[in-house]
Amino acid sequence: MQHDPNARTQIIEVPLPEELTEPLPADASPVTIAARTAAETALGVHGVHHLGNLLARAADTVRARFGRSAGTTGVQVDETDGELDVVVSIVVEYPEPVVQVADEVRRQVREAVAQLNFDVVSVDVRVLDVHGPFDDEPSALDRAVESGKDAVDRVRTAASEAAAHVEESAADAAERARDAASRAVDRAGDATDAAREAVADATDRVRDGAAEAADRARDGADRARGAASAAGDDATEAAGAALDAAVDERAAEALREDAESHGEARN
Repeated sequence: MQHDPNARTQIIEVPLPEELTEPLPADASPVTIAARTAAETALGVHGVHHLGNLLARAADTVRARFGRSAGTTGVQVDETDGELDVVVSIVVEYPEPVVQVADEVRRQVREAVAQLNFDVVSVDVRVLDVHGPFDDEPSALDRAVESGKDAVDRVRTAASEAAAHVEESAADAAERARDAASRAVDRAGDATDAAREAVADATDRVRDGAAEAADRARDGADRARGAASAAGDDATEAAGAALDAAVDERAAEALREDAESHGEARN
């Protein structure tokens, strides 16, 4: 087949659900990548209006625990020993032939997922509804999808408000803690100043008391010295008087003895 340089390629932009536009985590399992690949591939098939909300996409919880099952909107993927089972639920756009659209989805999804190095890929396509101009009112499936989206939005809003409330409460608590710490520091400063003043007052009182005691001690010493001096003077005078009295008595005794001796001589 020769390439026609004049051929025009028609590019159709496919609106993807929000969960298919978010980047996968770096540690996403192979079945998770396969589910994302199958969903994006099925949405790109001509005649697919949107993917259905497959309610049974968490069919095997035991395998899901071991990373052997994954799902996204309208796609369920299960892996067993290298074999991949893919279930795709679609809503076909009227008036596209349902069987041909389903076959094309099966073919493209199998080829896309097979590039992820799985041994065997089995693809089951389930047509849940046909969407056309006669759908004035949203179908039950559409209402369920929209209801799910609204619930998710409400949960996100509530989570955001709760996070904001927690952040605000944390900020208030931090502000109260800072105020309490500031008040504690102020009280500690006041207590320190009061302690300094009390120590200074006590020191002044001790110094004043010591000075007064020293003055009293000096006065007492002066009085003691005066009393001792007076007592010494009195003792000196008393000793002199006693000595004089003793001398006078000795002189009188001598005179008496002399008189007696003269009297005896005359007799």
